[in-house]
Amino acid sequence: MLGPLFWGWFRARTEDQREWRYPTGPSEVSIAGNHPVRILVIGDGPAAGCGVRTHQLGFAGHLARNIAGRLERGVVVTVAAQPAASARSILRRLDGLNLDGYDAIVLMLATTDAFCLTPRRSWQRDMTALVHALNSGSTASVSVTSAANLHVARSLSPFARFLTGSHARMLDIETSHICAQSNTPMISLDAASDLTSRTYALWGRRIGAHVAGSLHEGDPATRYANAATEFQTRARW
Repeated sequence: MLGPLFWGWFRARTEDQREWRYPTGPSEVSIAGNHPVRILVIGDGPAAGCGVRTHQLGFAGHLARNIAGRLERGVVVTVAAQPAASARSILRRLDGLNLDGYDAIVLMLATTDAFCLTPRRSWQRDMTALVHALNSGSTASVSVTSAANLHVARSLSPFARFLTGSHARMLDIETSHICAQSNTPMISLDAASDLTSRTYALWGRRIGAHVAGSLHEGDPATRYANAATEFQTRARW
């Protein structure tokens, strides 16, 4: 019953640039370097860079710089996110997204669905289908994040923040089950009271460490080195 009411409030706020600002300009961040890795960020408000004016200052920019530093390679991060996106809306437009050629995909959802009090079964159904679809492609690394801390919505009453926060935790529990069943990494986002460039820097480091690690393990040179090390170890036996 409260879901439609919260959805109306949330949609109005996300469309009001005076309330929550979002980046303008290109939805791609590029770091120059050899053999660039391509990363796709899919999601809702935090993935879209809520709170900052450019993607360089948002999650995409911090993620790109962190991974470039770790891998010593070029990085291109493409943002396919909408402020009010939900698991259902992303799933419906997934066919329109070209997922070919990406080395990693980061799925950042649950903020919209927490605000809208999406029923548990609906979330479970849509997220299961979404994670399965992303894992069915040729992308080497697919990661899912937890919900963003909903205390950032200061214009909500304390009761509404408590309600949406509890709902976000319930969605996270369901997401953890889905990720465990599909062997998909789930990365917890650090708690934050504001969506600022500093917050995105924290998230960029945490997620960047995981993505860079998974890409490094999947690199042919790394696999060859690991195989050689294993062969040498067995030869000593």
